[in-house]
Amino acid sequence: MASKPRHHRGARRALAHLLTTPLRARRAFPAADLHKLEAAVRDGEQRHRGEVRVVIESALPVRDAWAGVTPRQRARTLFGLLEVWNTREHVGVLLYINLADHAVEILADHGIAAKVDAQAWRAICETITRGFAQRVTIAPVLDALAQINDLLAAHVPSDGTPRANELSDRPVVL
Repeated sequence: MASKPRHHRGARRALAHLLTTPLRARRAFPAADLHKLEAAVRDGEQRHRGEVRVVIESALPVRDAWAGVTPRQRARTLFGLLEVWNTREHVGVLLYINLADHAVEILADHGIAAKVDAQAWRAICETITRGFAQRVTIAPVLDALAQINDLLAAHVPSDGTPRANELSDRPVVL
């Protein structure tokens, strides 16, 4: 069977992203849930020296969806824009969720990526995708954050000295 021409796939994906409005993210993750995510990041960071950012994006900009930008590429862009790479020990972690693509990506700066293999990060992503297969809720995201914090605590544990919070704990919803 012949595959559809690339422009048809791009158009279909662009339409899906156009129809997945920011309202979807706000409904799936109301303010109270965003506060829970922020608390989970803040509390987890007390156990380690890492910095965690959470980004929940309803959909890519339509031009990016049409052009075939992957969730991984988008996560890389946001990793840079949010300066997750800019921590003292290079142990920042970005948890990126794209609702239109049903995609989850985790990007880790080189200070922690060198210590944790890609399969561990992939397993955490699967926690969310499996949970979202039932319904898009906060529960699998909180489970994934707990796993991220456990990995960071195992590889870059807190040394007990107070430290500055280098990145905001507040989730970003796009």
